[in-house]
Amino acid sequence: MIITHKDPRLFHTRSVRLSPHRHGVNITPVGDSINFSTLQKRRKPCQSKIPGTFANLGVSAQIHLRIQETDYLILVRQFKDDHWQLKLPSGYIPEEQLHNPYLTLAQEIAEECLLENGPAFARCTLNNDLLAAPYKELTYCEEVLLELESSPWNPLHLPQTGIYMNEQRLPGNPMLYIHSPTCSAQLVYPLEVRHLPETQLSLLHAEEEYNWDSQQLDVVLNQELWLAKLHDQRIYELGKFIDGRY
Repeated sequence: MIITHKDPRLFHTRSVRLSPHRHGVNITPVGDSINFSTLQKRRKPCQSKIPGTFANLGVSAQIHLRIQETDYLILVRQFKDDHWQLKLPSGYIPEEQLHNPYLTLAQEIAEECLLENGPAFARCTLNNDLLAAPYKELTYCEEVLLELESSPWNPLHLPQTGIYMNEQRLPGNPMLYIHSPTCSAQLVYPLEVRHLPETQLSLLHAEEEYNWDSQQLDVVLNQELWLAKLHDQRIYELGKFIDGRY
């Protein structure tokens, strides 16, 4: 199901320079503003060394969900380069939000992770802030919320250090890694779902897919939001949360 369309020509960002700073890492946007097409051409394999310059800065949500005393990590499944891959909910940070990637995090969560409650969808909160409903094409209900909050939980064992933007400490305690196949620096924010209401809910995913005919991004609603069951902070089973059941 296609929810809506986006014009990729409206997106612009900049490359980033990573350098050591105060026993952590400082991020500095560098170079001219680039559009979506130029960004795709720059996302080529590189060495993951700091200091270094990278094609773009992205943001990911490492979301922890606990159901009936069992821990899960929320992942999305994406078809790319002729194969399926599982990844964290992620997105590019636009130029106007590079100073505060937390804004992009909030937007990505609301756009990608959809909690279906019958014919309507739940609104999202992030650290008690109600996020804007991203799709005017969908019906949202106010009585059910997908509530997320910052968490120290780190099942992927990503390195933890101070992350700075233009020498200012970023809020939300993000972690950082370099995705060398695409030469992308990626911020990862650890979050947890506060609780899921006891109703017949389904966790769904909205994915942007480039349409070569219209040259637009189609936002497609699908069931490719997966729960990775964890034991001792390691993944040992995959499933979905549909109609209130795993």
